[in-house]
Amino acid sequence: MNEQNTTENQNEISDQKHEKQDQKVNQKIRFKKRVLEVRGLEISYKNPEVLQRFITKTGKIIPRRLSGTSAKLQRKISKEIKRARMANLLPFTKR
Repeated sequence: MNEQNTTENQNEISDQKHEKQDQKVNQKIRFKKRVLEVRGLEISYKNPEVLQRFITKTGKIIPRRLSGTSAKLQRKISKEIKRARMANLLPFTKR
């Protein structure tokens, strides 16, 4: 009887651990929506500090599902990043 109780307790504990791990997996790094509007930041190729937030460490543009921006704003961000790269304000790749 004691063995059954201990195995049940262990199963409950392991289930709780798995639930916490599932929650951590779902909590990926994401920007809040409309973060640019709230802070009053403007997307422009002349502003590489703002555009750096939407580039990974390797120089790739962060996808829309992670950045949390609308489709229209994501198109503008990618266009401005490409302009900044051509103007040599942002690197094409980082090492």
